[in-house]
Amino acid sequence: MTVLNSTEPNDNHLDRSKAIDIGDGLIMRWSTKADTDNVVQLIGDSFKWSPLGDPLPDGEVPGPNEFLMAGARRLLSGKTSVMSEYDYALVEDTNNKAKGKNPIVACVSLHEVPAFYGSVHLMLGKPELIATESSYRNKGLVRRLMYEMIHPTSDARGHVLQFIPGIQYFYRQFGYEYGLTPLPPFKLDSLAHLPSLPTNIKHEPYHVRQATQADIPFLTRLSADPRKHLNPTQVAVGTRYTQEYWQYAVHDALLDRQSRFDADRQTFIITDDVEGKDGKAVGLVNMSHVLFGSTVEAFALDDGAPYGDIAFSVLRQLFAFTKDRQALNAKAFEEFKQQQKKQKQAATTTNSNDEPTTTATEQAATAAPAIAPPAVSFNLSLHPKHPLIQILGTKVKPASGTATIPGFRLYTRINSYPAFLHAVQPELEHRLAQNPATASISCRLRLDFFRKVEGNSSKGLEIVIERGQLVRMHDWAKPSPEESFAESQLWKEDAKKNSTKMPTVYYATFGPLTFTQLVTGKQSLEELLWSYGENSARDDTARLVLNTLFPKVEHNMDMFNW
Repeated sequence: MTVLNSTEPNDNHLDRSKAIDIGDGLIMRWSTKADTDNVVQLIGDSFKWSPLGDPLPDGEVPGPNEFLMAGARRLLSGKTSVMSEYDYALVEDTNNKAKGKNPIVACVSLHEVPAFYGSVHLMLGKPELIATESSYRNKGLVRRLMYEMIHPTSDARGHVLQFIPGIQYFYRQFGYEYGLTPLPPFKLDSLAHLPSLPTNIKHEPYHVRQATQADIPFLTRLSADPRKHLNPTQVAVGTRYTQEYWQYAVHDALLDRQSRFDADRQTFIITDDVEGKDGKAVGLVNMSHVLFGSTVEAFALDDGAPYGDIAFSVLRQLFAFTKDRQALNAKAFEEFKQQQKKQKQAATTTNSNDEPTTTATEQAATAAPAIAPPAVSFNLSLHPKHPLIQILGTKVKPASGTATIPGFRLYTRINSYPAFLHAVQPELEHRLAQNPATASISCRLRLDFFRKVEGNSSKGLEIVIERGQLVRMHDWAKPSPEESFAESQLWKEDAKKNSTKMPTVYYATFGPLTFTQLVTGKQSLEELLWSYGENSARDDTARLVLNTLFPKVEHNMDMFNW
């Protein structure tokens, strides 16, 4: 492996001046803004068959994915809150560069995502918008980007967990296990499901307006404790909105729109009414949009603001706004299709004078009016016990399929369980203290993972608890019988010498990476014991401690906040 010199700047986490020669004219390096057009082209071509963005055409090969191209351009703008323009790990083919072709043939971006685990705030790593040019696939390029650039950098930044939405099964080969789940959305089909504004009232009692930079202090305060406002207490793991996010969402993302898919998230301020005008800010709404769909990702009100009075007033305005937006999007999509058709005709059909020609059918299609807007798609990605969902009751229903089959799940990597447990130690000790049966417990809990695998740093874990406090958490490997005997003899001698009790040790086993599902709260201990033959907890105390430390909880992961 050869390290090449470059002039790229450094950051606080790694030396950006290094590129890695991997042979055959290929090098791995970090991005700069100068790579934007090439990365955007790679993303567009790689995801042209993706259903994200425009509907796929019938009977023809789709063009580059405009929706994800817009996303890639934003990521390399240097403005997003999740990464800088230097955080895309790239494979460059220098042979292509010499031939005037796109030199970027594989890419993985690294995002930094604010999150919470109970009462503890964390920063998580998120590999995102990953692509390989078709003729370079099955050569292990993404594997090398992940192993040699993304994971080491994320770990060095203190990301004790990485997560990614992605292709089924694919990321298991890089040490990921399904460990997090977004909230399944609820669907509101029609404005008719909401009560109308009473005829004797001239205007809505609450207003919804676009957030501005002046609102950032209010937005930051209102979202400071996500468990209090954005989610009910049942949600114990999720993403957070920070001041940096609000700065990007309400201002920076709007500065340089280059695509109809830019500004696909919107933040609204809810105000009370003062003589038909905006009054005091009392809440926020965060929405994401795709071409024909809109989803409320967060709905939060200030302390004392009456959900019952505000809910229907705000929803009437949001639904009407969504209807107008989706009608405009449908028109823009139809115009885009017509433009593409004209370009195709000009490129492929010419007469002897090199003038474009069209058939009568094609002329009719080009002149056809825009398609009628589809039914409004208005979703609420909120917990079933969120006050808004409770108020709506039967007026909303689970989105298609989510009530009968498991929803979308996120891959999760916890490379070092000790590092993760140290990061969330205050929450774990709080859980022990809340349960009278474990508040003063002292024990050693030893977990055997059978073997070390990609995605985890050890073959096992030991957690030492003294009077309800986690005093030591470290990698551990199951000893041989001879080593176990020698250890017990040392403990006996020490106990006799110091007149103390021998340590009480409890054991459990987990198949490789399955412990991740317990740590994140995706599965309960009982579910894991039933699901995997390798998993076991030998006695009641082991079960008690594991159930108390790691109960099954609900998650709220806002995945695409870029």
